[in-house]
Amino acid sequence: MVTGEATERQVTEALRRYTTRALYMQKSLYTLFSLTQEMVVPREDIIRLVLPAMKLHPRQLGVQMAATACLYNLSKAELGQKIHPKCLKEIIVLTLKAMENFPNHQQLQKNALLTLCSDRMLQDVQFDQFRCAQLVMDCLCLFDDPSMNRMSVAICSILAAKISTQKTSQLGAKTRYMKKMLQLVRQKIENNHVDITLKFTLSALWNLTDESPATCNVFLKEGGLDLFMSTLQMVDGMDTDTRVQVETKVLGLLNNIAEVQSFRNFLMREDFLMIAKRLLKAEQIDVSYFAAGIVAHLASDGAQSWLIAGTDRADILTELYNVVLKWEQPNVEMVAYRSFNPFIPLLQSSEMPAVQLWAVWAILHVCTKNAQKYCAMLQEEKVCRILEQVICEPCLDTNVRNIGNQVVTLVQSNGKKSP
Repeated sequence: MVTGEATERQVTEALRRYTTRALYMQKSLYTLFSLTQEMVVPREDIIRLVLPAMKLHPRQLGVQMAATACLYNLSKAELGQKIHPKCLKEIIVLTLKAMENFPNHQQLQKNALLTLCSDRMLQDVQFDQFRCAQLVMDCLCLFDDPSMNRMSVAICSILAAKISTQKTSQLGAKTRYMKKMLQLVRQKIENNHVDITLKFTLSALWNLTDESPATCNVFLKEGGLDLFMSTLQMVDGMDTDTRVQVETKVLGLLNNIAEVQSFRNFLMREDFLMIAKRLLKAEQIDVSYFAAGIVAHLASDGAQSWLIAGTDRADILTELYNVVLKWEQPNVEMVAYRSFNPFIPLLQSSEMPAVQLWAVWAILHVCTKNAQKYCAMLQEEKVCRILEQVICEPCLDTNVRNIGNQVVTLVQSNGKKSP
């Protein structure tokens, strides 16, 4: 048997036989990197030779640099789709270890981000998502490289939606993380430039503030509201697709803030209400839906808490009611909820049918798109029981009752299908 660098067989034989020798591993992996650049078929056999070298030499920069580069080539794009999740998990675990051991090495961090920034990796593989998100956010804060920024916020936008509410708060409430993400948004706004990095950053912020008052608080303290209002004004004249994407993400985050009663006074501003009122009538339901949600939450505290003299509360509630009535259920799920708890005060707003109407419409929307998840959630959180009580009230608005009955019927029929 011959080991060396002349052929793939010699390189793989070297990786197999000299795993304990760091210098041999480094040289063999550098040669392997050249060979893997043109590979078009999945080679799990080669991945199985790279992983032991990484595991045995965690503190050898040369080995880790070459190995992370090879793993990216061996798992990228279509290749990753054909590799077993168990193997992909091992790749992720060792890649995260390399990120931990060499936090200040830019190229190694970039190699790691290239590997991790994959839908297959992030969506189909079970791993420590919180640890990954932390390492990626640390990387985002340390380096100012456009491609690394893009990958970092893309990874975080996906992971933030997957980790628990408690872990989300731990991430989002770190001031340096929030400052960095808002800085990225500010740079794009000042340059009047909407790109994929801005969209991923907005998605990450939206997911991090979901059901997380601590993150919302840091967002507000760091000037996020004024920045987001500037963002809405900046995209107003852009092409429809771009404008709708940005408006939806911005309003989605502000809806998270509006769900927290103690933060609603921050949104009680004439300039913000004028924007929300305009977007409430947007043709695109994604935009109108979140603008309506913000108005519903702000109005739900009652007339005594309505601080905007220039915008009549009764008028905007009438507009809210009429807008929701015109909506038709879209074909796709517009939003994902971690909990229905923020809807309870809205459902119980018996003197505000517009607020109730938005709440029951929103609940029906997610239940029709993902009945298994949301019907069970309504039962577990006892929100269905509250809704049943609401629709029995004699003075309830007819439209609220009709939609509420649809939700209850859906929950009951879904429950019958359960074993």
